[in-house]
Amino acid sequence: MPLLKSQPISSLENLRDRVIRLLSGSSAVSRERQQLGLDLVGAGTPGRDIDYPTKSIAGFLDFMTAALPDGDIYLFGGVLRDLALLGQRGFNSDIDLVVEGDWDNCARYLRSLGAAINKFGGYRFTVAGWPVDIWSAKETWAIRQGIVSYRGIGSLTQTTVLNWDAILMNWRTRTFIHCENYIEAINARLLDIVLEQNPNPLGMAVRVFRHLYLKDAAKVTSGAAEYLAKCASTYSFETIRREEMRSYGNSVVSPSLFRWFERANEFQASLSMNIRYGIASDLLRQELGIL
Repeated sequence: MPLLKSQPISSLENLRDRVIRLLSGSSAVSRERQQLGLDLVGAGTPGRDIDYPTKSIAGFLDFMTAALPDGDIYLFGGVLRDLALLGQRGFNSDIDLVVEGDWDNCARYLRSLGAAINKFGGYRFTVAGWPVDIWSAKETWAIRQGIVSYRGIGSLTQTTVLNWDAILMNWRTRTFIHCENYIEAINARLLDIVLEQNPNPLGMAVRVFRHLYLKDAAKVTSGAAEYLAKCASTYSFETIRREEMRSYGNSVVSPSLFRWFERANEFQASLSMNIRYGIASDLLRQELGIL
């Protein structure tokens, strides 16, 4: 799987332009097999392709926004992350939407279209070839579990595992809500952990390891390094590889990368993260014969 060169956004206006160009296309681009973000209740169907007045995801969002005068629809997470980091060629994900406001009316409409229910109380369907998950903002897993208090739509930026995912775009106003220093982190390709708790720890561990390669991460914070070291002590490389193949149909997590994080667990936790990873890196380079 080729690594795409990063093309970080220079501003939120730049990201807005990328979003509009991508979603105004007539159909989804061809993509590799993707992991379902939200499991479906019942058979593993991606949800039916719904019928609506226009032939693009942007048109569908315009239609839904007009139909929900007492609510707003937000793009969330992956699509914004990929466009911010890599541009349109780097988008290789489903589209996640959240609704703040009139969720009952939205859900009633989606049920009438035959959208499939996912396990988090939302719906999954496709629009012109785009796989879409949509759910109520207040039903986000971390909020429903009481891990994060809901104080408005901005609370969702505290519910993502990765800082790169901690961004929303209000489709009605075309404005963004994001975590602190989002643009700076994107430009530095700096990976951080926002919230470690999640409903699928193994799947998330695989996802974060993959992001180090596929999303062209240049740096990780000490918190992200600590998280990956913990994952390496919890799961074997064989477990990570097996779950990666099951979920994505391919594998990009290298044994040497995994071993690097695994080695850090062999040293005292009282050592600083920089020292632990310096030692682990030196030992791994020796093992691999790298001077």
